[in-house]
Amino acid sequence: MTIRQAKEEDVMQIAEIMVEDWQTAYRGIMDDDFLDSLSAAQRFEIEIRRYRKFTVAADRDEVLGYAWSEETDDEAADCEIIALYVRYAKRKNGIGRALMLHAMDGFRKAGKKTMIVWCLKENHESRKFYEKMGGKAYREGTHRWGSREYDMISYRYRLDG
Repeated sequence: MTIRQAKEEDVMQIAEIMVEDWQTAYRGIMDDDFLDSLSAAQRFEIEIRRYRKFTVAADRDEVLGYAWSEETDDEAADCEIIALYVRYAKRKNGIGRALMLHAMDGFRKAGKKTMIVWCLKENHESRKFYEKMGGKAYREGTHRWGSREYDMISYRYRLDG
C-alpha cells in the first residue's frame, strides 16, 4: 500500500468508496431515502472538481481509501480532516490509520498545532476510531444532509506534543 496524492483517474473509485461507505456505515443513522439517492456518477461530478485536495491509499491501481485534509482558520483548530473513507471491505487493515497519520504528519511539518475532525454523533465505529487515534471529544453541532439535520461531534488533536 502506498499513500499518494489523488490523480484524476482515481476519481471514480473515490466516488464509489464514498457512496458505498455512506450507504453501509450510515444505514440506520441517516434516512434510507437519502442514502438510496446517492450514486457514484453523481459523486464523480462533485469529486472531479476537488480531487487534487485528496490523498489516497492505493494498492497499485486500486484505491483503498482516501482523505481530504485542509488548513483552517477556525478558532478551535488550524487544520482539519474533512473526509476520511476506506473501502468498506478493506476496513480494519490499518488503511484509515495510515491516511490519518499521513495527514497529521503533513500538518505538523507545516507547523500546525491543533487538528479537528467531525463525524456523525451516532456513528460509534468512527467515534471509536477517532478516540483510539488520540482525539478528544470537543464540540457538538448539526449538519444538514437531504431534508434532515444530523447531530455531529468533533474530535480535537494536539499536534505539537
